[in-house]
Amino acid sequence: MSYLHTGLRSALMASAAVAVMAAPAYAQIGAQTGAQATKTFNIAAQDAVTAVPQFAQQSGLQVLASADDLRGVRTNPVKGALRVDTALTQLVAGTGLNVRTQDGNSAVIVRASMQSAPESAAPAAAEAAPAEPEDAVVVVGMRKSLRDALDIKRRETGVVEVIASKDIGVLPDVTIAESLARLPGVNTTRDRGNDSQAAIRGIGPRMVLGTVNGREVASSEPDRNVRWEIYPSEVVSGVSVYKSSEARLLAGGISGTVDIQTIRPLDYRGPEIVARAGVVYYDGGTAFPGYDGLGYRGSGSFVKKLSPEFAFVLGVTAQQQKNGYESFQGWGYNDDTIRPANNTGPIVTNGPDVPTPWGAASEAKFLTSDRYSLSTGFQWKPSDFFELTYDLLYSKFKISEHQNQQWYDGNWGNWAGGNAGGYTNPVIVDGDLVGATTAYSEITNVIAEYSEDKDLIVTGLNGKWTEGAWTATADVSYSKAERSNLWQAVEMRYYPATTTWRLDGDDPFVQVSTQPQDASQSIEWVMGAYSPGRLRDELGSASLDFRRHFDGGFWTSVQFGLRLADRTKSDSSGNDGQAGHLPGVTTLPSNLFTNYKFKNFDVPSLLDGDFDKLVTAAYGAGALDFDPKSVNFNSEVTEKVAEAYVQGYYETTFAGAPVNGNIGLRAVSVNSESAGESRSGGGWFQDIQGNWDFYPLVAVTAKGGRQYTKLLPSAAARFDLGDGAYLKLGAARVLSRPPLNELKANRSISPTAPFTGSSGNPYLKPFEATQFDASYEWYFNRDALFAVAGYYKQVDNYVGYNQRSETINGNSYTLISPVNKDDSGYIAGVELTYQTPFSFIPGFEKFGIYSNLALVESDIEEFVPSNNPLPMNGVAKTTATVDLWYSNGTIDARLGARYHSAYTAIYGWDSSALARVAPETTLDASASYILNSRISFRVQAANLLDTPLRAYYDNKENRLLRNDYYGRRFLFDVTVKY
Repeated sequence: MSYLHTGLRSALMASAAVAVMAAPAYAQIGAQTGAQATKTFNIAAQDAVTAVPQFAQQSGLQVLASADDLRGVRTNPVKGALRVDTALTQLVAGTGLNVRTQDGNSAVIVRASMQSAPESAAPAAAEAAPAEPEDAVVVVGMRKSLRDALDIKRRETGVVEVIASKDIGVLPDVTIAESLARLPGVNTTRDRGNDSQAAIRGIGPRMVLGTVNGREVASSEPDRNVRWEIYPSEVVSGVSVYKSSEARLLAGGISGTVDIQTIRPLDYRGPEIVARAGVVYYDGGTAFPGYDGLGYRGSGSFVKKLSPEFAFVLGVTAQQQKNGYESFQGWGYNDDTIRPANNTGPIVTNGPDVPTPWGAASEAKFLTSDRYSLSTGFQWKPSDFFELTYDLLYSKFKISEHQNQQWYDGNWGNWAGGNAGGYTNPVIVDGDLVGATTAYSEITNVIAEYSEDKDLIVTGLNGKWTEGAWTATADVSYSKAERSNLWQAVEMRYYPATTTWRLDGDDPFVQVSTQPQDASQSIEWVMGAYSPGRLRDELGSASLDFRRHFDGGFWTSVQFGLRLADRTKSDSSGNDGQAGHLPGVTTLPSNLFTNYKFKNFDVPSLLDGDFDKLVTAAYGAGALDFDPKSVNFNSEVTEKVAEAYVQGYYETTFAGAPVNGNIGLRAVSVNSESAGESRSGGGWFQDIQGNWDFYPLVAVTAKGGRQYTKLLPSAAARFDLGDGAYLKLGAARVLSRPPLNELKANRSISPTAPFTGSSGNPYLKPFEATQFDASYEWYFNRDALFAVAGYYKQVDNYVGYNQRSETINGNSYTLISPVNKDDSGYIAGVELTYQTPFSFIPGFEKFGIYSNLALVESDIEEFVPSNNPLPMNGVAKTTATVDLWYSNGTIDARLGARYHSAYTAIYGWDSSALARVAPETTLDASASYILNSRISFRVQAANLLDTPLRAYYDNKENRLLRNDYYGRRFLFDVTVKY
């Protein structure tokens, strides 16, 4: 990404109803200041909405101008060393714009038709927020952020969606993911009740590139996905979602690039100190004993300009959420396409084969999550020719879950018809057994603890030099993400005489003849288990970019650069363990247990108890304690990336319409290498003759890798159709590198024929696509937009799970593994956006709407063969957002609804665990009240409809994967500014 462009974008985000760039009035060159100072200018002929901020930035003059006055006006080029007042006159000469007032340090620009209007108040001092023209509506808060976003979106040559924030913490959502989900064509998956990973334009998170201040970031996920809830909204000044590609952008996001921007302290125009604190309440766990659902949220920021040339920012946040929830889960069916077809069998003797479920589970999560973050940085600009910026973002996210589970299995699976005759009153839907009464089922009560600790650091140093028409930018960055997690459990079995169950529909249930609390918890059927995990991801990069401006002609500038990146991802797996019970212990005392019922599901009573006391009684104190950070890594994937690009910017006219755009080429060279543990044996195996034998575990190191170089051309054009209307066109070749966890060399293989196993695939090719974009955008009011955007992507080398062959130790193995598709497929869609205040309705000027609708089609399917194949991960045919808002400068209020149709998701950390997420409609509301210039209050209510998350297997709605009720979230906080 061009950091020159990023700096301009950050500056533009600081303006809402006016196009302003303020610079200190005390900037000096020699003995002259203000309008008499001589400055070096390099401003091309262009739209005034873009030219005026450039002039203000290069001149050091504070410029006030209405966006409506500037819209549709084309200014003159200004080049060379000129007095500021002379340059300003040259900029607007003959354009219909006039300089109304100029006091040496600031200026007001208006259209000629405005000259007869009453004079506006004089511009404020450089450190104050700029006023608007007298006839304008002064906007703050939510409406101001919407206006900022429109200003940035309009200026971009490509298709970009923007979340803009004038003041620190004005974003209304707990996480960035919740804000992203309101943008056109963006869909997010809920995890533990909060929006988490994002899909853009129907393409799943694996092909979304996440960046912070233009830099690629490490991830605590096994692949490259970014879980956006780790980024608090309080430390973010804005977010840009690039849907179309340019050569200057980092390669890696076929679906799009999400760039988070943090505060640039010299450019910041808000209050020095912002403090916010409040309470958060979730009602999802109200049925759980001893669980209150009450948490907190707090943040503080300090932006200080120590001199005209130097400023720093410091921000901290702390949040605790206690969002317990109820879940009912299915375990899949015995005709799962991963397993042989002969797993199925009759449910009555000599009857037809009927697919039957392996089992089900209910689960209560007493969840507490803590998130702490630090954001800091400085900006030093000793002259107009040099600028140095440093930023650092650190975030810690800790999860602590007390879990109560029940597993229902035993006589369910009907392996090859082995349980035929064990089902009475069967219910068959769409050919599947979805309900019955089962004799002699097995039920396991589980009391468990789960902990997860994640750390993220993103930091970088950026220097920018300007000399005449040249600008050079150097950037170095480092990012590190770590995760450790541990699951510990006490598992207790009992055997009711009958179990009646139903798994399909919105109200699945399980009923038993004997409740768990009425059954003796015999130690013979008690087991202890632990499962640790650990991951580390480190990413370092350096880039050097140059930009050369030209005077006149077709080409206005050229930009080129080089980037080098080195990434290593290490993780561990297969370290699960068990504990045996103490000698002489036969039954666990009943006083160790309590029981309770769910609110949303009809299931047996769940058992609860003090986990440490249970472990001590069954196995001895600390028997399940384990430090996941002590686990050795058994997988490592390294990736070295070298990128070079050149991009030319042009301006011309076509059929009388001004046109600007860019043409570029990016070359990407990747060298990836993987080393991982290869395991064979470790149990009883059946050979090809049907004989069983025990084979000891043998573990060795497997290696593999791939090198490739790709050329990625791109071109874009923006046609200024006049009256606020623009047509944007783009074409590009793009790629996304394979998920890092799927590049692992790790494998688990059989020691004897038939030679089979499962593995990663270090030989994967990258996802590639050729894409075309077209967008019509009509900004018919400073707060209003109607847009229609269409796109088409032809995707090659799609990655999914299937069989592949590999020779190992001289034997040909058939491995279940990630592989590339041999053929290509398409994804295409259209996005419509409409937002406006209701100023055309008398009395409703302070009300408005923000809405979008996205429609997607694709012929890409996941690999697993089926009569009903799963569509590609991420494709929701319809997504929509409607926000109704009210803003009067004192009160901000919003009622927002979101909808998505069914889509395929990767559920969990295993990329082969695909499921369909059912359609969802959610409803949120928020309101804020400004008591005075320093104090404001805010309330939020999320998921007001208590919409459950429902997912199902095999693209069949009756095959339930999970049904989760997360409950509603309520927030109240107070903000103090100084």
